[in-house]
Amino acid sequence: MKRLIPILTFAASMTIPVTAMADNIVCHDGWSIERHVTGSASSGFMSYMKDAGVIKLLHHGKLISQKRIQDIQQSVYQTSGAPLVNYEFDVDENSFYILALDMSTQGASGGEPDIKLWGTDAMGIDCILQGGAE
Repeated sequence: MKRLIPILTFAASMTIPVTAMADNIVCHDGWSIERHVTGSASSGFMSYMKDAGVIKLLHHGKLISQKRIQDIQQSVYQTSGAPLVNYEFDVDENSFYILALDMSTQGASGGEPDIKLWGTDAMGIDCILQGGAE
């Protein structure tokens, strides 16, 4: 038992910390989205997992909405079989925004999804993904 405690202490100190992954999505007209993924959460549907973390919607750097990713992420499959991921921001009773990521444009060799922002005063605004930030 005396040997087991130092071994367990050493093993605990050797755990590898998991860093959060951040994606920035930049859109026309001053819109941007910061997505900070810290893990995953059960969707409650079979074994499908959702991202967990925080997502922020900004306009010209001003925070419009901040939500937990797992509360607003919705994924569906299009008739082509490609996933479509939506993030729905209900800001108040009179305004909402939906960030739609169409994964059908990625293809087998990767590529970027087609990203659009829709909402109260943002109608189909084109966006691009700037990933890999930490």
